[in-house]
Amino acid sequence: MPDPKILLPADEQVRELERKLAELEEKCAFLERVVHELPANIYISDLEKGVVWCNRTNEESLGYTLEEIKEMGGLEYMYKIVHPDDHTIPDNSIDHYKNFNGTEYGGVFRAKHRDEQEYKWFIGWARAFGKNKEGEVKELLCVDVDMSPQMNTEEQLVQALRENLKNKNRLLLQSLRKREVEVLQLICKGMRTKAIAEKLFISVNTVSTHRKNIQHKLGTANVAELVSLANEAGLI
Repeated sequence: MPDPKILLPADEQVRELERKLAELEEKCAFLERVVHELPANIYISDLEKGVVWCNRTNEESLGYTLEEIKEMGGLEYMYKIVHPDDHTIPDNSIDHYKNFNGTEYGGVFRAKHRDEQEYKWFIGWARAFGKNKEGEVKELLCVDVDMSPQMNTEEQLVQALRENLKNKNRLLLQSLRKREVEVLQLICKGMRTKAIAEKLFISVNTVSTHRKNIQHKLGTANVAELVSLANEAGLI
């Protein structure tokens, strides 16, 4: 049976299309307003290029328009607004998604408005948004929230930073091989090189090599730092 809409006169079909177009435009305008007025910085970050799109809140809170960000380069922009000590946060996020495309990745960092000297604390989340033909993550959907208005006490901030450090150290531990994790666990138990070798049925030289590799990958200088990092990551 023919579709009744097909039998409508041409002028009525035009009016029907105009009505649907008006509804679509209204929905788009509403969603656009939500995205731009949401009290959070929303942006799309390309793993190679950096930020390629952002909402109005992001522009207002950090002082750079999307056109300015594109002109200077998305990665250069990130390093310009983020505190030098926190550059590992965007770097780790990129590294995370270059090797893994699963769950969201988050972190706590400091960033500042282009016309201000003081940095504000932000907590951010990212998740895979776009992929290339090979199925690898190409773009991230990121949401950053200024924690300054929400942090009523110093203890709240300290707790948030502790959780961020824990997540960061967990990511570092993922760079270790299975045998290296085993050696690290035994080091944290206070075992010396010879005892570890006997426990794992490997040579003393092999244990020493594992220790050097572990310290290099985790960026630690001594056993105390190794144990502290493992403890903060929840390994022990």
